[in-house]
Order: sequence, then structure tokens, then C-alpha cells
Amino acid sequence: MKHIVIGAGQVGSALVHALSERGAEVVVIRRSDAPMPGMRTVVADALDEETLAREFEGAAAVHHCIHAPYDHRAWRRELPHRERAVMDVAAAMGVPVIFPESVYAFGRAAADLEEGNPIAPCTPLGDVRAELLEARSRHDARTASIVASDFFGPTANDGSVATLTMLRPLARGRRAWVPADLDAPHSWSYLPDLAAAMIHAGTHFDTLPSSWTATGDPIFHAPTTEPRSCRRVAQDVGASLHRKTHISSVPEWVLAVGSRVDPTVRELHAQRYLWRTQARLRPGQLTTTEGLQPTPWPTALQESLNAPGRTNTTGAA
Repeated sequence: MKHIVIGAGQVGSALVHALSERGAEVVVIRRSDAPMPGMRTVVADALDEETLAREFEGAAAVHHCIHAPYDHRAWRRELPHRERAVMDVAAAMGVPVIFPESVYAFGRAAADLEEGNPIAPCTPLGDVRAELLEARSRHDARTASIVASDFFGPTANDGSVATLTMLRPLARGRRAWVPADLDAPHSWSYLPDLAAAMIHAGTHFDTLPSSWTATGDPIFHAPTTEPRSCRRVAQDVGASLHRKTHISSVPEWVLAVGSRVDPTVRELHAQRYLWRTQARLRPGQLTTTEGLQPTPWPTALQESLNAPGRTNTTGAA
């Protein structure tokens, strides 16, 4: 079975690995010419509809995973027209398109997000995500969007707040500084579980359960374990590595000052509602009906810590 993966960042790489383990034929379309061992890689922009049409031929599903810098202006500049180009070709060829999605479009409902909650963004990043979801719904292409909470995993990079602020520094014996209430429950989605959900949606698209959404297109929750506070995550890392860990909260005023000069900090400050209170992703139909279960937390954490370059085995600060 042939699958197309567009973009090979942290989500795309997790998908490629999971598809390869399943014996699928995988074609990666990306702008970078960096090779992916064992994969056929096509160097092209997602706007290249001629290349898309050639590669989509015979595909079971397209997994659209490109992203942009953490800045709502970059998202609006880089993402909508590329999604539209992919959907144009996919619609013409009858191939479903599966998108990874965040909780941002649902605004403050992310405190306890149920599958089917209405779209109600409350930040500039959320506005862009809402616009993308609405555009998918209006398009003739068959699409499904798989919502994950803040994610982590072996393929995670600096785009993962959990990896950047907690797992990497803690694994290297350093103090973690997190822009959060350290004791607020927070859902963490494991990238291989998100990949498994996207693959399931792509290969079972025509038999998936219906999911009411404000946009009308299916939006499903990725399998995700029960929430854990940042303090609990730090304790779990320490227990896994058999060393003491240290974690502190970044004061809100620091983010407020930094937001005046740095676009990433500006967006983090705007998104602080996700970090200063509970953020919970409730199980959805992929778990309750389709039977996809999240990887047990200890396994997911250990596999993430074992990723190349993640752990300082000497324990030096």
C-alpha cells in the first residue's frame, strides 16, 4: 500500500518510521534534498501540482505534515496555499488527505477538550489553525484532521515544547525552565501514537465513525495518555534516569518582556492559557470506537529519552 508523506519534520519522520515498520510503500515529498535512508524522496515544493499528481497516482492516502516557524504570520504566509494545492490534486485523484492538528483552534476549550467541541480560537496562532480547518471543510477533497496535544517522542525537535524545555535539559542533567504552572495537569501526545492515528485514518477513511465538528469534516483526537503536570514529568524523567531532576517555572513577566522582541516568545506568551491552567485532551473515537490505545507512559518516556543525542549519560550539569 502506497502512502505519501509531505514534509519530513518531527511528525513526518514519525510517520515514515511507522509506515516502514508496516511494510508500506512510502514516498516522501520535501523541499530539502537531505536523504531519508530506505525511502524514495522527491525533492519538490507542495505547490508543485505536476509532481503531486504524478506521485499521488495509486496512493492510499496523503499525509500532509509541512510546518513553518512558530509565528502566526509565517503560518499564514506558508501554510494555506500549500494545503490548498495538495487538496486540489488529491480531490482530482480521489485520494484522502490526513492532517496533523493542534488544539489551538479550540481556544480555551483546550482546558478539557472533548472531540466535537466547536472551533473557537483565542490567539493569532489559533486563528490560523481555525482558518485551515475551515478551508479543509469547504474543499472538495476528503480530509481528516488528527488533533494532538503538545507532543514528544523520538523524532521530536525544538518544535516540541516538551522536548525543548523539559526532556532535553533534564536528560542532560540540567534544570528545566518551563513557561507553565508546574502543577497544572497537561496532556502530552506521543508522536508514534499520532502517526498511528494518521495511518489508521488514511487506510480506513471510508469506514471511520462520523465525528460532529463545527466545520463538517472529520476531526479526531490522537490517542493520548492521562494528563501529567510538568513537575510530574520531571520526576518521571529522574526516576527513569536514576538521578535527581530540577524544574522551575518561567515567570510570566519574563515572557511578557521577551514577547516585545522575539516572535516565538510572543506566540508562547499569547498561548500561555494552555500552560498556566489545566490542558486536557479527552479520548475520542479513534480510541473509544476504533480501538487505538496510547503507548503506556513509561514506554513512551523511555523511548523519547533514548533518542540519539537526547541523554547525557555522565549526568554532568
